[in-house]
Amino acid sequence: MGSLRKKVFLIYLVHTISALQPETLSTTAPLMNALNPGFPTPPAHFADMAKKLMIRCLQIGHRVPTMMDSHFNHSGLEDRMSNPTPFSIFHSLLTSLSAEDSAVYHDTSIEVDTNINSGPHYPFNTTTKYPESVSEWNVTEKMWNCSSLPQFIQLMMNSSASPSCFLRAFIAPLSWVALTMKSGDNMTPEDYGSLLWAVKPFLLNMPPPQMNLPPRIQNPHLEEMMKVFSEVFGSLSEGQRDQIRAWFKEQVTLNHYNCSHAATAWQLRLTPQETKPTPTKPTTQQNPRPTPTPGLMWPASPPESNITVTPCPSSLVWLNVEEMKMMGPFISGLPIDDINTIPKDQLCLFFHAPQFPTSFSEVLPPLQANKILEKVKDCSQNREDFMQNLNRLGSLACFYDYTPTLNSSMSLLLLTQLSNCSNTGADKLKKILFNTVMSSVNYSSPELLHALGSGVTALSPSHLSLFPPNVLKDALMSLGSEVKWSLSQAKTLVKTILQGKKDLSGNDLLCLGSAVRGVSSTVLQNVKPQGLLGNERLDVMSQLMTSLQRKALLEGFRGDVNASELVQKVPASLLSSLSLTTLDQADLTSLSQLEGKQWTCAQSAFLVGKILSKKITHQDLRKLGSAMQGVTCQMIRKLSENGIRELEQTVTETSHWLSITQVCCTAHSLFAGLEKERAGYFNNITGTELAEIPTLLLVHLPAEKIASLPASVCPVFLEKMKMANLSSLPLSSSLRPALMFRALACLGRNMSKLSSEEVLSLGPLLCELPPSQMALLAPKVLNSTLQALASCTQIPQSHHRALFQLLNVTYGDPSYWTADIMESLGPLLLLDDSAVRSLPYKTWLKNVLSDLMVNRTCPSPPPHPEFRSCPDLSALQWKLFTLSTSTLDPVSLSAEMPARRKRAVVPLEVTAPFVLLVEELGDANVYWSPAQLLEMNTSSFMASVEMLGKVLHYNTEQLSVLREKAIEAWGPVSGLNESQLLQLGCVVQGFNLTELHSLPLSSLDALEIFARCPWTQPQREAVWRCFMHHINKTVGELGAVDLVGLDQFICGLNAEEIGQLSTDAFREAVQSVGQVKCPLGVAEQLKKRAVAVFGDPQGWTEAHVNSLGNIMAGLSPSEFHSLSPSVFSFLSPTCIPLIPPDRLAALSATQLEALGLENAAMVTDEQKAGLAAVQLIALRSALGVANNQAEVPQDSPSKLAQSSGASMLGTLGVGVFLQPFLFMILGFFL
Repeated sequence: MGSLRKKVFLIYLVHTISALQPETLSTTAPLMNALNPGFPTPPAHFADMAKKLMIRCLQIGHRVPTMMDSHFNHSGLEDRMSNPTPFSIFHSLLTSLSAEDSAVYHDTSIEVDTNINSGPHYPFNTTTKYPESVSEWNVTEKMWNCSSLPQFIQLMMNSSASPSCFLRAFIAPLSWVALTMKSGDNMTPEDYGSLLWAVKPFLLNMPPPQMNLPPRIQNPHLEEMMKVFSEVFGSLSEGQRDQIRAWFKEQVTLNHYNCSHAATAWQLRLTPQETKPTPTKPTTQQNPRPTPTPGLMWPASPPESNITVTPCPSSLVWLNVEEMKMMGPFISGLPIDDINTIPKDQLCLFFHAPQFPTSFSEVLPPLQANKILEKVKDCSQNREDFMQNLNRLGSLACFYDYTPTLNSSMSLLLLTQLSNCSNTGADKLKKILFNTVMSSVNYSSPELLHALGSGVTALSPSHLSLFPPNVLKDALMSLGSEVKWSLSQAKTLVKTILQGKKDLSGNDLLCLGSAVRGVSSTVLQNVKPQGLLGNERLDVMSQLMTSLQRKALLEGFRGDVNASELVQKVPASLLSSLSLTTLDQADLTSLSQLEGKQWTCAQSAFLVGKILSKKITHQDLRKLGSAMQGVTCQMIRKLSENGIRELEQTVTETSHWLSITQVCCTAHSLFAGLEKERAGYFNNITGTELAEIPTLLLVHLPAEKIASLPASVCPVFLEKMKMANLSSLPLSSSLRPALMFRALACLGRNMSKLSSEEVLSLGPLLCELPPSQMALLAPKVLNSTLQALASCTQIPQSHHRALFQLLNVTYGDPSYWTADIMESLGPLLLLDDSAVRSLPYKTWLKNVLSDLMVNRTCPSPPPHPEFRSCPDLSALQWKLFTLSTSTLDPVSLSAEMPARRKRAVVPLEVTAPFVLLVEELGDANVYWSPAQLLEMNTSSFMASVEMLGKVLHYNTEQLSVLREKAIEAWGPVSGLNESQLLQLGCVVQGFNLTELHSLPLSSLDALEIFARCPWTQPQREAVWRCFMHHINKTVGELGAVDLVGLDQFICGLNAEEIGQLSTDAFREAVQSVGQVKCPLGVAEQLKKRAVAVFGDPQGWTEAHVNSLGNIMAGLSPSEFHSLSPSVFSFLSPTCIPLIPPDRLAALSATQLEALGLENAAMVTDEQKAGLAAVQLIALRSALGVANNQAEVPQDSPSKLAQSSGASMLGTLGVGVFLQPFLFMILGFFL
């Protein structure tokens, strides 16, 4: 009976998909299937999309249905499988899934569909079930006769059999095509709802960057589609949300006012021909959204030609209460123009509608939020009336600014709504509200903690200490891990809850929840693993720990658990802290033991070398998961010799684990293999062949081969470039302009004739477009292009000056921009620091610039400039400081920041720093002058010192003042306690060497805090001496946890002390020690210790080299020369600039070439100056730049287009012309 069920289920799938067409590579909107008008043609990259959604099924616990090959020998299925039908695609995709996919593509943010508005509410993770009953067989027979996709979906929804997760994953992209290629007017609400039900997994997990929304749609379909968009709002990028907003506005104006914005959908109202703002005549015109993102186009096509519409007037009032209800969360991102046109009576009706609070439940843009809140306040007759509706504000509450008028109960009500606020000023608002609440309630009331929710972080450490331990413990359990405590708050919570307890059980530790940051490393070393290993809460908790805490916890585990059990049960956040010694002891011998683990690069290299012994197959590569990081370029080259087609497939499946260097060498291996297959492969490559090359690799194609691509592949090339990720190319790489100019040539028209849609189709290559070429665009196209550039994460440095000039010519002096224009084009303002500094005061400026700062923050530590994807924000930070602190006339706010030094302090006549302002400024506190800091009173200093202590890069004068304040507040340095030291943080740098020697410093946790600060070498030595004086240990008695905690202060050891370090401790902690940047002399001594522990450098493996990190800079020229070439790509990138030029020059050409792209990009100009010509050639080769490279074409793209481009429309026309003949031929075989 079981076999029969499988056969029936197989027939069920065949019947379902048999009407669908196979995947095509069309670059245009999919057409209806000519053989079956009820089913759309699968879109480009359909197989990839379907497989990714099927992998989601694995991730949420489904098993791949078993389909024995023998089953295809019955009922004529064998013949059906031999034809290129979508079922063959489905079967191949299904059989290609494995358990590794679940681990490799592991994503804890996977969305699951549990709330569908149309049809029965079947979740996306419904358990797969074979048809069993006669009635279900009958349903299957009906599916065989389905004439349309909606009909099939309805049968699947209405059957008693649960819909298959894998089947729904397969049809979701098809449903999106069906929804977007026509208006749906010929569909019943039931059919339309069926498609919406089927498409939701697609929108939740992989919404298309280019939405291609239908050109015309009316109610009730419009309302139903907006409901689905609202449900997947969190999965959409801001660019996609902007497309939907603009599309919805177009539908409303078409349907109700018979006018259209389509002709100017991507254009600013201000054009180059219009009057630009001047000092005497600032413009009042504002800039409408949406802001196009490179590669995103809307609409997919213009409204139907048989509908006569007129351009909509700019003052059109198009939003009423019903439209606002339909927009839901999309309303928050509307341009100020549209918000200003909302009639008061309609907004007030919406304010009292049930949909209002949920429409403002997401993070909101400050400009729009403040404007909507201002208008909503007018809906109430008086303040008391508005106060009664505070609970309806949703996220608008984050921007409430009338706090002095609130009483205690109202302040508490507002405070409970601020849990998800991330806007600048939210923390300040919480503090003000909390102070009001605390003025009239019991400090230690359990009800207060419950009412505050995540707002509890507004409580000071002294307030927290007043609550009973059990109350705090319950609060931590209910708040979860999202609450962010300061270190002093976490220390207070731990101290209050544990009541001095030193020996913690697993349950004791778990009860601390998000306050675990406050547990000392000494206590963690004594925690036992019982109740922790295998507990999911440990994974969440360990993510909140520091590297010192994680190492200390593992040290405690090692005493009771063997290495094998530890490796298998420890969570991912702790796994990275395991040493190579522990992995060696774990006796890992098979790839199956690596599944589902998040390995570091060094761990990966060790495991690959140990398990595979450098012999690897394509099948092995797919099973490695994160251990893919340990595969060398030499292994990849050998794999390419065994099958380049398999290499393509393998890279597609494992691309997210590849390093930049691995991507580059994989690309070169693939290209070399293709050239061996056919001489001049890329000169006569076909569209199908180009489509098979992963885009991740294609961007590394040498410039001369990019230029020689035939015109016939232009449609495929443009489609791939639209979705390309250029992050693996250095910013100075000549391949970036080469790709950009080839794409321009493929557009096939002069720059002046290009449309906005054509320019935006360049995708990320638009960010590489030279300003000289942009200037040739038509005025309205230029507007949309510049707006799209605002979403670029990086623009070539050489373009900055000319691009900013073009911006000034097009939109006028930024000093006279409106709020809306500033919000849309603000990122481009960062191209010119002086323009940012000279912006005049405006009431809205601080909100807009604060939002820009939040959205453009760089990761810490920042990446190397060659791979940096965020701008320098120092000028913006300075401007926000002046806006927040100045009490002068607004005109004086335009004074430029002194050019004396990058971080000069501005002598403004402002009040002394106070607590709320210090906490609001954060890192910008670095701009206080010494005179201003000196005016801070003692109580303000003590209340805000923890924030001041987090700031890096104070100058000597500032540190001197802060030192005086610390002594004034707490007395002599020798009398400070650990809590005060932790709060002082980087302020400790202000103490002189004698005072540093006298610090009561015996805590590794304090050292870890100090290690964030930029210390001088004499200061490091002083801190090290002080620490050793207080811990009563010899150097040889220091353990691995001690070495990890020392961090950069290990640089304070002298040569004799380094030689005394324990061999076992050094081996266990070397990964952390290798991350420190010590002076060359210290690095040389640490290298000697490494030689004593690991042997001579000539025998060091890739894992050793990666673990040693910056210590490698201490190798001698002969030692560098003795290293195997295969290890050079595993050198830490931060180590490369630390190598003295004469030692880098000792490397052979082979070794330099083996550095790989990422490390080669780190070589400094000073180092390059010491290299011979043959070495420079090798270095260029490592960078992926051929030394006989053809120059990147710099002539006009219009000429390039005429010589080597091709019209996409022309190429498509050939396909359309041949399509009927293909159908006729197919008819003979059916």
